[in-house]
Formats: sequence, C-alpha cells, structure tokens
Amino acid sequence: MAEVMQLTGASREAVRFYVNAGLLPEPRRTARNMAWYSQQHIEIIKLVRALQEEQFLPLKAIKALFDDDKNFDFTARQRSIFASMREEMEIRARRQLPGPNSHGMVEALGLSQEDFRELQQVGAIRTHVDQLTADEEEILRQFAILRHSGMTAARGFSARHIQIVQSSTDLLFAEELKLFQELLVDLRDDEIPVLMTRAIPAINRIFAVLHEQKLRAFVAIYARQDAARHANEAKAASKAKTKTKTKTKTAIRIKARR
Repeated sequence: MAEVMQLTGASREAVRFYVNAGLLPEPRRTARNMAWYSQQHIEIIKLVRALQEEQFLPLKAIKALFDDDKNFDFTARQRSIFASMREEMEIRARRQLPGPNSHGMVEALGLSQEDFRELQQVGAIRTHVDQLTADEEEILRQFAILRHSGMTAARGFSARHIQIVQSSTDLLFAEELKLFQELLVDLRDDEIPVLMTRAIPAINRIFAVLHEQKLRAFVAIYARQDAARHANEAKAASKAKTKTKTKTKTAIRIKARR
C-alpha cells in the first residue's frame, strides 16, 4: 500500500474507496494484512485521479465511463482520437475563468445546503471542493430554476430525481459510443475540433428538441382525450336532462288527464 500511495499520490482511504466503489479490481491478498497491487492497479488509480482533478468528473460518472469502455473494443486510431479530444477539452477548460465559491453560489440562488449535499451525493457535483466548475455552476443554476418553478421540497422533489436525467444520459452516451465505434474510424486530426465544437453540441440540441417534441405530443394527445371525455360527459348529461324533462312532461300530461 505504501508503494501504491507513493506511485499514485492517492491516500490509503482513496485506494480502498476505489476498490469498494468498483473502480479498482480487488488486490491479490496473501494474508490478512497483506495485499499485492499490480501495474494495472497503478494505472487505473492514476487515470481516476486525472479524471477527477483535470476533467472534474465525479466518481459516479467515472464508474459509468469505465463500465461503458468494457463493452467496446476501440481501435488504436479511435483511442488516438480520444486522446486528441482530451487535449482539445483541456485547451477549452484552460480558457474558462475560475468558478464561483460553492456556498456563496448556493445562497445566491436560494437553494438549501441539503439541496447541495444531495446534488453531491448523486454525483452531479464533486465532493470536498469549494470552487465550482462551469458545468457544476450551470447544474446549480438549472436546479434553482426547477426549485423556483414549483418543483419544491414540499412537493417531494429533490436532487435525487436528477438521477432520472443521469440514467437517460448514460443510455444516450452508450449509443453514442456505438455510433463512434461504427462510423468514426478514419477521423482526421483537423476534424476533431469540429467534432467537439459543432457535432457534439448538435447532438445535444437534437436530443433537447426531440424531448420537447415528445412532451408536446403527449400533452396534445392527453388534451384531445380529455376534451373527448368532457364532450362525452356533456352529451350524456344532456341526454339525461332531456330524458328527465320528457318524463316530467309525461307525468304532467297524465296528471292533467286525471
């Protein structure tokens, strides 16, 4: 363990956490207090720390990426493209200004500390950090909009419901990886920045448009069904009223004859 800590810069607690979280394979244990870590363990720990510190990814997102990667056999060229994409992301990240303080941002948006803790627990925001990334700031802003739009704690809405979006994102990302594996086999280096700045935002926008389209279609169908139900109820009520009037008129005529 001492060697692992020295080679990776990770603490003993972090290494054990990676193992328990499923990010790291169990070491080979030869005794109750003895375990052997391989070079693979070292590389994985370095990668996890790089994704945390350089890409600002929470562990839950890293675990999802690792799980997806096991399902695909990418070519050497595709892995080279991934490396170039990472460089492009790092260039863009360096252009961004430092994000705001998390506690100040939470207070300014009118969110509670419980909201913030739950967003951390579901993996939307990193833990044990004070400075927010641009992505984390945007997530906080959008969550505040949800809160102020009626999605309140009193109605039972919490940050844990964001996991629905996370699950949808995981499914979409898995399909994107399939697309990447099948189609992007000969992407040139000069095309990678275009992929990052235009293609990926285009996919995100199409997803948003289709989501809105599906919502509009559902509301339209429900509205038509509701209108038809009201029309049937009104028709039935009208028939019942007419029938009652007819019975009343008949009773009056019978009474008049008597």
